[in-house]
Amino acid sequence: MAFEGSPHGDQQHPESLHHPHRPEDQHPLIHFVDYCFAYDDVPTLSHIDLEIESGDSVVLMGYNGSGKSTLLKAINGLIYPQAGQYFFDGKLVDEKSMKNPSFSKWLHKRVGFIFQDSDAQLFCSNVEDEIAFGPRQMELSEEEISKRVDDVCKMLEIEHLRERAPYHISGGEKKKVAIACILSMNPDVYCFDEPLNGLDIKTREWLLEFLKQLKASSKTLIISTHDQSLADTIADYFVYMGKQHEYTDKPHVHINI
Repeated sequence: MAFEGSPHGDQQHPESLHHPHRPEDQHPLIHFVDYCFAYDDVPTLSHIDLEIESGDSVVLMGYNGSGKSTLLKAINGLIYPQAGQYFFDGKLVDEKSMKNPSFSKWLHKRVGFIFQDSDAQLFCSNVEDEIAFGPRQMELSEEEISKRVDDVCKMLEIEHLRERAPYHISGGEKKKVAIACILSMNPDVYCFDEPLNGLDIKTREWLLEFLKQLKASSKTLIISTHDQSLADTIADYFVYMGKQHEYTDKPHVHINI
């Protein structure tokens, strides 16, 4: 697969835009190096160079089809580059490493992905099993799994849904259950793809408050959204994706730091 040359050439982004608070001897939590990915020979991510620190709240901006959702998949190790590299906490994430069960579990324990379409994420026969699925894959004890399910259901106020089938609940309830599934894993990083799409006003308000709580707890948030109010409230900075699926020349625009 042939990709065009880097849109940046030899020009480097100003150092002040790249987290000068990190000690030089430490690596970023998320690090893309000249990362290129294509679907069916059509470039979707082109020469991505990006660093995200632990505890950052990042909003991905750009047109539909610019590669925002694909970048979230890359962060979660769901796709692999045709060129370039992706490191999570200093470890290379690629097809070979993700075939190692212990490595895959390590990454999926630390990074959670809430899909735009909750139906794509839910597949168990009832909500309780849905929430317990991830911790069971991590081989936690049944006692610990039960505790996590209880705690998450109470936190999100979905105790009344535990025995319900996910496909028989409302869109807002599905979104809460999808979040509960990730919350039960207690990851370091939460990736949200257009989290407010299709939600009613009450659920949107609840989710915005929930995202504020995650941010306050120093979780790393990476959110793809077109909702400007969400972006302005949550983002420490914006990361812009260009029309040609590249990381544009205005990568980090800080607003809440």
